[in-house]
Amino acid sequence: MKNLAIVSSLFIGLTPSYLLAGEGKPYFTASIGGSQVGDIDVTGIDSDIEFDSGSSFDIGIGYDFGKTRLEGTYQRHQSNGASWLGFAIDTDAFSDSFLGTIYRDFRDEKLWSPFIGASLGFSSVEIDNESESSITYGLAWGIAYETSPTTDIFFKAHTI
Repeated sequence: MKNLAIVSSLFIGLTPSYLLAGEGKPYFTASIGGSQVGDIDVTGIDSDIEFDSGSSFDIGIGYDFGKTRLEGTYQRHQSNGASWLGFAIDTDAFSDSFLGTIYRDFRDEKLWSPFIGASLGFSSVEIDNESESSITYGLAWGIAYETSPTTDIFFKAHTI
């Protein structure tokens, strides 16, 4: 492989923050969702390898400064099939990423909080026992709902 694949994910998750109350609190986060590994160009051929959609999850820790959060996460994305030149390929594709993300929350003391974020980290993509690793960057956006003073449920899209 010459280039790493782009992975887009949609997550739904839970962020409980039980350690401290108010601003300046550490928290844990976990989510599960779906992902799509981007098409891979094949040099010299006018057809891309197209991957089936798959599943993904992430787990991490973070620190909430108020309207800004820093978060470190591990993400795993997978696809169990692909197609190329019109033929189905029984293949496994995995992407493992370790990301640091800075988020900006737009809460203003409301229950619903839209957010955006920028990520930087390291990813490894494995397709049929062939793997490549690289520095990774991406964008995240979503909305969180505060179910209690210590817990949020969120919907997040993340492209790396």
